[in-house]
Amino acid sequence: MNNWAGVAAAAWLVALTPVCPAAADRLDDVRARGKLIVGVSDTTPPFSFKKPGENTVIGYDLDIVHAVAKRLGATVETVSVSSAERIPMLKDGKLDFVATSMTRTPERLKEIDFSHIYFVTPHAVIVTKSSGITSVKQLAGKKAASASTSTAGANLKEAAPGVEIIYVRDYAVAFDMLKDGKVDAFPTDESVLRAIVQQSGKPDDYLFLTDFTKSRNVGFALKQGEPRFKDAVNKALLDVEVSGDAVRIFDTWFGPKSPEPTARQFKIQAD
Repeated sequence: MNNWAGVAAAAWLVALTPVCPAAADRLDDVRARGKLIVGVSDTTPPFSFKKPGENTVIGYDLDIVHAVAKRLGATVETVSVSSAERIPMLKDGKLDFVATSMTRTPERLKEIDFSHIYFVTPHAVIVTKSSGITSVKQLAGKKAASASTSTAGANLKEAAPGVEIIYVRDYAVAFDMLKDGKVDAFPTDESVLRAIVQQSGKPDDYLFLTDFTKSRNVGFALKQGEPRFKDAVNKALLDVEVSGDAVRIFDTWFGPKSPEPTARQFKIQAD
């Protein structure tokens, strides 16, 4: 075969060889549909919840979600999920991400990914004042209700090995069990607990145990293997912080005029 024939054959082979496109990523899906599909909670005030008699989910998480969506040029569709449903639905590709005040932990990172941290808060535990319990040490041999898959139950078990953790569907069920005397304690995010206690109408009936606290970092839960989408979400979160929107959103839910004023001791930043 002469040189020209060899060149022609090589060119023909190149023409027949399919060109492999860049790997598909959830970012392409979001841009194509112009919408983010986000898993949220109905029962996690002030992060992600519905007001009595209303259908719209509101809260700190939702405001951060909408700020991110705006920067991605997308609208938001919310899907209400329980604690037990959120990781399976995420892994099945039914959600773009989950925004349910979800703690980033080493165990969860084995299954899913997380965005930059957009909230830092401690876990806490409440009991009824009538129980006479004033310390986590007194929970040995007693029962505590925790939302299924929440890290709060395990954290309380670590502090009080003798406590029995009863896992339930969500925070509303856990609180009802405490209120009805079916369990002796209810651990979860401190901000969530304060909001639930305040909304109960009888906040003086409950006591926060001061000898239990553990800091937790909250991020959006993402499906693994979507690097371009994760990068876009993270860049949007960083811009939410730099623009001042993050502080304004925080002040709406935790500022001086909120039911439970809290100092903002964190910033959204790259890990």
